Amino acid sequence: MRYKKDFFREVLKDVACKVYEGFYKDQKAVVFESDALLFKFLPEFGGNLASAFDKNTGREFMVQRPETHYRVVPFDGAYTEGECCGMDDMFPTIDICYYEKEPWAGVKLADHGEIWNLKAETTLRKDGAAFVFHGVRLPYVLEKNIRFLSDTVLRIDYKLHNPTQFDMYFLWAAHTMLNAEPGLRILVPDDLKKAVAVFSNTERIGKYGEEFDWPAYTDKDGTRRKIDVMGERDLNCEKYYFKEALQKGWCAAQYPDNTVFALSFPAEKVPYLGILHNLGSFRGIYNLFLEPCTAPFDRPDFAAARGQCSKAAAKSVYEWYLNITVENVISVKGMEENGRPV
Repeated sequence: MRYKKDFFREVLKDVACKVYEGFYKDQKAVVFESDALLFKFLPEFGGNLASAFDKNTGREFMVQRPETHYRVVPFDGAYTEGECCGMDDMFPTIDICYYEKEPWAGVKLADHGEIWNLKAETTLRKDGAAFVFHGVRLPYVLEKNIRFLSDTVLRIDYKLHNPTQFDMYFLWAAHTMLNAEPGLRILVPDDLKKAVAVFSNTERIGKYGEEFDWPAYTDKDGTRRKIDVMGERDLNCEKYYFKEALQKGWCAAQYPDNTVFALSFPAEKVPYLGILHNLGSFRGIYNLFLEPCTAPFDRPDFAAARGQCSKAAAKSVYEWYLNITVENVISVKGMEENGRPV
């Protein structure tokens, strides 16, 4: 991945942060702390982000279970039987499916992928940490390097190594389970106007594969509905992907007090965006999922059928990044490479 000359030197020169070992519930954690934010990642479980805490407002962004013990499931176990909270990496699939191409044709890809439930090789540095994962059913190596870019921006750099002589097709998505409240606004680039339903327990946005207008559409009952603002708690749960590939890589949730939780990423490497609204149907939780991804529709084979699958070429490295930004701003029109809102 190429950055502008002296990029990190410029953005890191005034950053005061701490990286240290700690705990989340009864599990080991790597803690990243700046003057404004405190994050806890779990090296035993995919380097998952279990807690993202805003020290200025006292807001915990990540959905969390109330139990004091972390729920552990075996490899290839059902994701929903585990902790099922926070933010994790879904790779190389979301839904269970079978790899289609040789030499791995017929290999079962685990529920929610592999990374979320793998132990990392972990290296702590003064300014950050690295998590490294080795594939179980596909022979990849995935690296996550994490550091603060500023008091309000945390960056995760990803490197997917394919050491084989065969192209490797995959799907990566950031599974971000955000605590929500009525009036929370979903912010995305202005050119996103169409979305495609993949799940709706009431079919309010349509059946699987049906398109609808975004940010406002007419539902099956003829009611005009805005979908870019979280409504009141009810029994609806719905997921969709924006139809077109992104030209600008960012999305955000803006809370009623103007606190913005934003994700930014390179659109040429992470060109799709999924959104899931859970207004209470799933476990009685009221939350929003933001899911930037390299390929849509929850399975690499389904994405490939639409010509939208991502690929790590033979003997190559596929690189991308994810910035997590927390700021209090009135409006957001985009995100800079260093994670600053514009």
